[in-house]
Amino acid sequence: MKKILFTFYVLLACANMAFGQVTISTSDLIGTKWQLLEDYESHSSEYYEFTKNALIWHRSDNSTFSYPYYLSAAIPTTFDSTKVGIQTKGCYFIEYNNKMDYFYCDAIMSFNKSAGKMVCKVMNNDVIGLSETVTYILMKQ
Repeated sequence: MKKILFTFYVLLACANMAFGQVTISTSDLIGTKWQLLEDYESHSSEYYEFTKNALIWHRSDNSTFSYPYYLSAAIPTTFDSTKVGIQTKGCYFIEYNNKMDYFYCDAIMSFNKSAGKMVCKVMNNDVIGLSETVTYILMKQ
């Protein structure tokens, strides 16, 4: 019975790690600005900017929202604020919404800074209204 349980937990752990396809570093993100593919194609002025401590959402009405974030090698069960602003690596992008007291987890499926494209998969099953896969386009600096 112990072997069966061990095998089950190993398979579960492997499945958990299989979603994130690409490992990146926070240094790959800091100082960059990204637009959702839909916003890029519609020439919207909305974009996301990465700083050392926050992901800043710049909206078309000139308002901004700031979200602390970090990268993780595994899907966390809670948001770890001690990792914010620290150089981290991972295949999961974790951001926290202070107003909603909720954290979001996206698997980084592909990342190519030279081509200016990043594809993420939303891992939160309870997020309503978000597509399963989100494509970002790097804005020229």
